[in-house]
Amino acid sequence: MNALLVGAVDTHVHSSPDVVPRRLDDRGVTAMAADAGLRAIVLKNHHGCTAARATLAQVVCDNVRVLGGLVLNNSACGGFNADAVRVSLKLGGKVVWMPTVSAANHIEYMRQHPDDRHVVSLGHGLQSEGLTPLRNKDTLGDDVLEILDLIAEADAVLATGHLSALESCVMVTQAFRRGVSRVLITHPEAPQIAMPREIQCDLAGQGAMLERCYYSLRAGYPAEEMLSEARACGIESTVFATDLGQVHNPLPTDGLLAFHNELASRGLTEDEWWRASAFNPSELLGLEKESTILRARDAIS
Repeated sequence: MNALLVGAVDTHVHSSPDVVPRRLDDRGVTAMAADAGLRAIVLKNHHGCTAARATLAQVVCDNVRVLGGLVLNNSACGGFNADAVRVSLKLGGKVVWMPTVSAANHIEYMRQHPDDRHVVSLGHGLQSEGLTPLRNKDTLGDDVLEILDLIAEADAVLATGHLSALESCVMVTQAFRRGVSRVLITHPEAPQIAMPREIQCDLAGQGAMLERCYYSLRAGYPAEEMLSEARACGIESTVFATDLGQVHNPLPTDGLLAFHNELASRGLTEDEWWRASAFNPSELLGLEKESTILRARDAIS
């Protein structure tokens, strides 16, 4: 067990069953996280609800929290489906992601970059038209507003999925106005999002957290740029996650440690690591900052 991982939280883990190959199933990633000393993991699937799956995986061990939720893709729930969100939240779902592979922004990226095999594979075989939460350039549809109200009522997390930077701006502003208190900008550095730094900082200033993922570094995003963006927007608004589970990538816990090492080699401090890998995601998910996190920090101080 590495002290750098004890108490950490990974808000973006992919596992099987899935329509694309994954290295481990739900029980496997749970056992892996527990062995490494993680505080919690969040199971994400583009094509199905993971709320009930997280509950079943939790049985594997009780010293790591396993959380799930729902991505509002056509293949998962028909898109902006308030009834599906209600069910996910009642099943214990903690995160509601805006569309990813069904997002109009994601589909347009696929059309322009057919050589990006990973991004294209996630939506392979899907025939539906792309989804946008906007009714016009600065207004959300009534179905989306209803979903925001459900998220606010449940005190759940709104994640922006693969929306465009413009869509995310409108979404975040309206979410806070309607009482949502937990907002996560999903990997703003990912190529299908490519959110400008000034927009990232503006959203952080509104109270959103930004999820910066190790997968992006594996895909070629410069570690120096990621660290610079995190510091520009504020480490207090940063969540480090892996977005791992793919068969060609390291296991999520190995990836999380490699993530630390890459950023540390560019100047990331231990205090910054713990703020972004443990404290911030714990706060985002409404988890107590338990003694395991504090002990881990003491062990490396």
